[in-house]
Amino acid sequence: MASRPFYGEFAWAYDLLSARPVGRMCDGIVELLKARGVSVGARVLDAGCGAGHFAVEFARRGYSPCGLDLSAQMLAEARERFKNAALALPLVRGDILALPFARQSFDAVLCRGVLNDLLDDASREAALVACAGALRPGGTLVMDVREWDATVPRKTCEPVFEKTVATPHGALTFRSVTRLEHRTRRLLISEEHTLKIPGGGERVSAYDFVMRCWTREELRSHLTAAGFESVEYFGGYDPDAHTVTTDRIVCVASLA
Repeated sequence: MASRPFYGEFAWAYDLLSARPVGRMCDGIVELLKARGVSVGARVLDAGCGAGHFAVEFARRGYSPCGLDLSAQMLAEARERFKNAALALPLVRGDILALPFARQSFDAVLCRGVLNDLLDDASREAALVACAGALRPGGTLVMDVREWDATVPRKTCEPVFEKTVATPHGALTFRSVTRLEHRTRRLLISEEHTLKIPGGGERVSAYDFVMRCWTREELRSHLTAAGFESVEYFGGYDPDAHTVTTDRIVCVASLA
C-alpha cells in the first residue's frame, strides 16, 4: 500500500500545511504531566512524533524526549529540526503496535492523533497495551483522538478543506474531502496535493484512506483493558477545555 503523501512525498511541506500553536499546546501538556508527578528530567516518548516539533519543545522545557514515527520522510524532517535547534535527541523508526523499546523505558508517553488510523478494536487495544508496556509503573499516558459525536456536525457542515501555500518548489494546494460512514463511525477521506511547478506543469498526488472516530466509552474500555486508571478527559491540551467544545478527546491516564 502506498504511503500517505502528507507524511511521505510531501513531508517537506508539512509545516506549511499544518501550522499549529505547538508551544502553547506543549505548555498545556506539561501542565497535565506535572499534575501526575511527571516533572522536568522525565523521559517522554513522543509516539507519532512527525516533524519533531513537540520533541523540541519538550527538550526546551527540560524533559528528555524520544521521537518515534513510521515515516522515514517525517523523521528526516525531525532530524533537520533537531539540528537547527542544536539538539541531539533520539529518533526511532517504528510502529506503535510494536514499540521497539525495553519495557518500562519511559515516564510518559504522548500519542497525538495516531490511533484514529487504527480501524479495528484489536489494533486499538494492542496499541494501548504497547504504550503501557513502555511506561514505568505509575507512568502517564497523554493522548488525543477524534471524537465521533462532535466530528459529525463539523464534517457535515465543512466536508472540504483546502489550503494553498507558497513553497520553494512552487505553489502547493492541499485539498481534503471527508465523507461520513455513520454505521462504523468512519471517515472516508480523499486527499490531493497539487504542486504548480515554476515554468509550467504540475505534479498531483491523490490518496484515499479511512479513519475511525472514537467515543469516550470505547476509550475508557480499552484503557482499562491495557491497565490504565485515573482517566481524565479534556477537549484540548488546555486542562480547562471541556470535551464538548472540540471534535477531539484529550485523555490523561496513569498506569496502575
